[in-house]
Amino acid sequence: MARPVTAGLDGSPESLAAADWAAHEAMLRDAPLRLVNAWPGPDQLDLTPGREAAWHYWAERALRSARAELDAAHPDMPILTDQIPGYPGPVLLAEAERAQLLVVGSRSLGAVAGFFMGSVGLELAAHATTPVVLVRADAPDTRDSDVVAGVDLRGTCDDVLEFAFDAAARRTAGLLCVYASRVPAIRGSAPWVVDVGLTDAREEAERTLADALAPWRDKFAEVRVVEEIASDSPARRLVEAARGAALLVVGRGPRRSGPGPRLGPVAQAVAHHAACPVAVVPQH
Repeated sequence: MARPVTAGLDGSPESLAAADWAAHEAMLRDAPLRLVNAWPGPDQLDLTPGREAAWHYWAERALRSARAELDAAHPDMPILTDQIPGYPGPVLLAEAERAQLLVVGSRSLGAVAGFFMGSVGLELAAHATTPVVLVRADAPDTRDSDVVAGVDLRGTCDDVLEFAFDAAARRTAGLLCVYASRVPAIRGSAPWVVDVGLTDAREEAERTLADALAPWRDKFAEVRVVEEIASDSPARRLVEAARGAALLVVGRGPRRSGPGPRLGPVAQAVAHHAACPVAVVPQH
């Protein structure tokens, strides 16, 4: 059996949206869906036996209810559920090791729902060895739209491009590949000084982007690709480009030590502000 698409579920609207998105993704990948609830939560360490039993009951109920709805919507899809004791972060990081991708619910502006309260959702995106998709409950249904990929030309981006091309191909959708870089501040006061340099830099970026995309265009010849070079903040341009998109795909560099989310400024900004689901792909 193929590795599952795994969703963290706690019964919140955001986690239910994540489970629904994960079910659709599992269908596209012809993979089983796995719904996981981690308990007790970080703030529930001193539960009395009675309250712990109630917590366990409601968590099981959330899993059963979500599975029943998804079974009805996807009758031929294998759906697995599991309730695992432990902190959500470590539990779901371990689950990610066995999954094609991990899907969690999130709110805009960085607040994360239910048992992802605080920075847990961002920690998962920062540390998981498999791609993590952040899904908002209040986002419009754009699953039939095109895919957007943020491309960083300063290093390797093959993992991001492979994920983005594959996502577009599975959806029979187009793919917008965006490379954005800030214009030097001097342009505002002395544009004649930098016009030639900016033109050269843009031409070089166009060549580099075309070279990066070439092998993936060959492999996914059916995907309609649009290339965009933008003189703008990368995060701002990606958030704007992702309006109405089915998925925004961004990369994450090697895992770093230290406390707190370590996504990098662009990935963290789009995770906070993008209206569509955001896939954070580890780059090796």
